[in-house]
Amino acid sequence: MLKPLLALLPLLASSARALEWTPVLAGSLAGGQYFFEGQKANLSGNASLTAAGLVKTKGSWSYLPMYSGAYRGTKGIDDGVGSGTLFQQQMDHAFSFTGIRKLEGTWRVKPSAGYKRQFLKETRDESWGKGLFDYEKISAGLELENVYKEPFAFRAGLDVFRVRFPNYESLESRSGADPFGDPLGRELAPKRVLDTNNLQVSASGSRPFPARDPKYVVNGAWSFLYKSFADQRLVRSDGQFENSGRRDLAHTLGGTITRPMPARWAGPDGRLDLSFGLNASYVGSNQNTFDATFARFIADSYSYWTLGAGPGATVSWGDRKAPAWATASLRWSRQTYLGRLVQNGDGVYGSAKQRHDRWTLGLGYGYPIAPKLTMTFRTNVLWASSNHKNEKNYSYTFRAMNYLIGLAYEY
Repeated sequence: MLKPLLALLPLLASSARALEWTPVLAGSLAGGQYFFEGQKANLSGNASLTAAGLVKTKGSWSYLPMYSGAYRGTKGIDDGVGSGTLFQQQMDHAFSFTGIRKLEGTWRVKPSAGYKRQFLKETRDESWGKGLFDYEKISAGLELENVYKEPFAFRAGLDVFRVRFPNYESLESRSGADPFGDPLGRELAPKRVLDTNNLQVSASGSRPFPARDPKYVVNGAWSFLYKSFADQRLVRSDGQFENSGRRDLAHTLGGTITRPMPARWAGPDGRLDLSFGLNASYVGSNQNTFDATFARFIADSYSYWTLGAGPGATVSWGDRKAPAWATASLRWSRQTYLGRLVQNGDGVYGSAKQRHDRWTLGLGYGYPIAPKLTMTFRTNVLWASSNHKNEKNYSYTFRAMNYLIGLAYEY
């Protein structure tokens, strides 16, 4: 038995020499608070970790296994705001494996597979793994990439994935009422109403402009998502179900133009990056809503447009490999529903369609305090407004803010 094992050692050593391993490790630890309309949450912490390793072979294949995990105790300003609640904790773990095969010229093909599990606590007495909106995601994809000039590239991808909410049936759909005791819309009455099967096609690219004497960097991205709901049947005008199920189609288009330039006032190696971004998306759904409280049917309740725009600026100085930096951004977005109607404070329906506006201000600062270690500060402020005034269970017009102070490590 020992002799065959000894005979394998030269082969294993030869295989190890044929592989090149490049580890990547990044993590952060921060503490902060969340503020909402004059209320403040307790001081809490956020943490994240990403670990990966690029394995190169002597052949045309490379492999990239990756793990990423995060815990968030400080609520984000873009999270949904239920009336009277500041508490929300989130934890997620994701694993992925990507193969990278070099083709002729500058082309690469990248097959991949992944798994993600997210846990969400809405209340203090809720246990991890029992959250109403906990979900798991299983995915597989294929990407074609052309890195025509580092770091600029064009990409096209195809992804399929399944999203499942394992706890939604047991906590809400059996009761026929939402967490506040109000009747559910009929579209949420079946068992697995949030579970979906998804197909996504995407394309993106970046390039310097003008080509001969670059002064700007242009980035663009487009995606199309087809979403099939596993157990959500269509609602008729009488509140009953059709045999067919819900299907959503989402188109997203976005772009950013960046102007990098020297910032001599920040030192000999100072750099200023100015940017402006635009995005537009359309979600079309065949689902309707029947409000059991008012016996009101709303057709095309889940279709909407979203538009967004805003500038950003980042200045960096000091060591180019580990610079200090400061960043600022301002973002506006508007979401306009095609069928969903506004309600007044008593829930009575009007004739106008719902419209939601958001302004977001983001500020950040980072300063290296040791090799690969940076002290960071970030704050975000959100102003939200809407023509929808029924805020019994959810806030639409409000102001929120958070801040985080911490450390970031990259290896």
